[in-house]
Amino acid sequence: MNDDLDDVQPGRRSGAHRQEATARSNMGAIALVIVIALVAVLLVVAAINIITSSMRDPESNVAEPAPTTSSAPATPTPTESEVSVVDSSLEVDVLNASGVSGAAKKFSEAVEKKGWKLGTVGNHSTSRSDSVVYYAEESNAAQAKLVADSLGIEATEQSGDFTSDLTVVICSDIARRGPEPAAGAPSESSSQDTGETSGLGEQ
Repeated sequence: MNDDLDDVQPGRRSGAHRQEATARSNMGAIALVIVIALVAVLLVVAAINIITSSMRDPESNVAEPAPTTSSAPATPTPTESEVSVVDSSLEVDVLNASGVSGAAKKFSEAVEKKGWKLGTVGNHSTSRSDSVVYYAEESNAAQAKLVADSLGIEATEQSGDFTSDLTVVICSDIARRGPEPAAGAPSESSSQDTGETSGLGEQ
């Protein structure tokens, strides 16, 4: 009898130990699954937050350009081709260097009709064959170009050889055909003869 009881009791204790080990193993597995699930949920929530914030304000990550200081543009000075208004205060001499009778008279009338103040109308001696408009001061260069365009003259030059503000020297290239305004030249002015024209020989 004692031998049978000794055989049964050890067996019962062994089964209980196995059950406890199995229970602990199952609880550890469940805890691991729960931890993994929590980590996965946190990762998903973080990803959703990032995507939502980027969709809500897509320009928030774009760096704003630094403000630039704009300086006021400098007022351009008028060039020869930009001036289109006659300065009636400038005196214009018209000199005939072509040898063609009446050339200075034709061109002086055109100058006066455009609105410039007519000065001396007379003869001149020169070796050049192309007509030119001389200006005494650099500030009158644009008006010299305007006079030249009004008469069909191509050349303008600064010179201290003449006393007038502007001096038109008519040569053989245009003396016979008369004044032919270039495109964009000013139209005739309504100003009347000032009576300041003076004659020198055959004009």
